[in-house]
Amino acid sequence: MASRRLVRQAAVQLLYARFASPKDQGGPEFWRLVNDRAALDFDRTRVKVLTHFQQGREVLTEKLRRVLTECAAAILAADPTEKLARDLKTFSAQEHLWAENCGNLNRLTKADTGGWRHELEKLLPETSELYQTRVEILQRIEGFPPPQYKKFTDIFEKLDKYDARVRMVHFPENYPDQRDLDHLHRISREMKELEKEAIKLADHVEAEVATIDEAIDGASANFDIERISKVDLAILRLAGWEIMKLSDLDAAISINEAVDLARSFSGAESASFVNGVLDKISKS
Repeated sequence: MASRRLVRQAAVQLLYARFASPKDQGGPEFWRLVNDRAALDFDRTRVKVLTHFQQGREVLTEKLRRVLTECAAAILAADPTEKLARDLKTFSAQEHLWAENCGNLNRLTKADTGGWRHELEKLLPETSELYQTRVEILQRIEGFPPPQYKKFTDIFEKLDKYDARVRMVHFPENYPDQRDLDHLHRISREMKELEKEAIKLADHVEAEVATIDEAIDGASANFDIERISKVDLAILRLAGWEIMKLSDLDAAISINEAVDLARSFSGAESASFVNGVLDKISKS
């Protein structure tokens, strides 16, 4: 469940966006920025799960290299032009590189050297291409003697299982019952819940904005509402709505939380200003 503090932070950012730019109603890019910290945790977890799921893959790619050597005669017999041999060698190198890059990604993430999230997004879709290549290769080697053909199918079947687990990490929402993905599911739920609750809160404030602004204007008699910074105004509108409309919520709680938000978003001077305005509203 998203915390009240995070919901209010997101609601303030959404109110700021809506009133600063009427066209900005909080699209995907807006929520990507709001949820950046949670999204970072989500991606770190994806790397951990991916690394866990892919343990042993590099050993399997080494085995594929040995099988290519063992089956060199059958490969050449199937295609004397040596194109099949070259394609198999290229494919083997691609499989090994993917497994190697997966291990490097885990090390990059732990070192937090930057760029690892881009590498993650690049790495995940590549297994679809590797899978398709395996399908094509099996069609090309159907005429191999059964013992040699089985060596390839055994390895490819295991690689297919590894790829199936990569798809789980790539699209965890498609595997709601997979226990290994529980942490990913929880983070995803919290991000969606945060968005839902923040939008609902911002909508309540926006519906009463004329009344709230009147109260803010009256409580800041020596400071015209048009001169209030858009960030401070968003904070005042949210807390003002709570004070005026939520009778079961202690006004002091709203004021203290608003002051914290102002201190975080604007600084000490804004925090003092917000405190004074809201105190007057609560006593009016």
